Amino acid sequence: MNFVEALESLLPVIDNVYEDWAKERDMMLSQHQARLEGPQITCTKGCGACCYFPLIPATAGEAFVLLARLLAEGHTTEQLHQQFMPYARKYLESAKKQNSLPMTDSQQRLFLKEKLPCPLFISTPETGPLGGHCSVFPFRPQICDFFHSVDSPELCVLKKPHGSFSDISEQGLKSIEDIRMAERKIFGRSALGHLPLLVAALLTEDGLQTFLTVVEPDGSIENSQDIEDFGLYVSLLSCLGYSWGEGDWSSLAKAQDEVL
Repeated sequence: MNFVEALESLLPVIDNVYEDWAKERDMMLSQHQARLEGPQITCTKGCGACCYFPLIPATAGEAFVLLARLLAEGHTTEQLHQQFMPYARKYLESAKKQNSLPMTDSQQRLFLKEKLPCPLFISTPETGPLGGHCSVFPFRPQICDFFHSVDSPELCVLKKPHGSFSDISEQGLKSIEDIRMAERKIFGRSALGHLPLLVAALLTEDGLQTFLTVVEPDGSIENSQDIEDFGLYVSLLSCLGYSWGEGDWSSLAKAQDEVL
């Protein structure tokens, strides 16, 4: 599949899912705000705490559509290389020091000491220690629209656990799964990974070609769809010079145990 064909297939799907999600989000927010008592979202304009997080889960398709929109806005591939590649290099250097990508809680806390914000984040330190804003806010990925806190903003600044409205995040995750299902129908697979790394990989010739390659999961093999999905992310990482290793398998298992 070529670039234009992929964009024409994906763009309407992602736009529709985003629009449906926005309606659901507004309805749930109205319900929470209508309560006279109970928690309220404490996030404020100009806070970029979430933008420093080492995992910003997005699909490869979302990253592809985001890249297409950046190009349509007039950004050149050279400019985007300068924006995303240094981040990817520093991120993966940090991962190699830890012997795996930052998947467990302890690895993520360690990564935060790198103070490495998303390449799309525009820092305005005068507004606070993590002050700034998203440069693509009108078409930010789905995951960035349901991160929120109902606790003190100080917990975000200190990168400590905080509460959130589970119904909003759960509905957002369902929307992401809708996108993944659509990507599987179009390409045969759907990688879920760290947004900046996905965009960086798509900026490479090999990474873009890997994403555009349509596959047919082998239905005779157990979990063949999961294998294809995961394999796509690993292949995209390899286009950035990162090889998935034993440390990654170990960290992934520990991270899954932490969730369970």
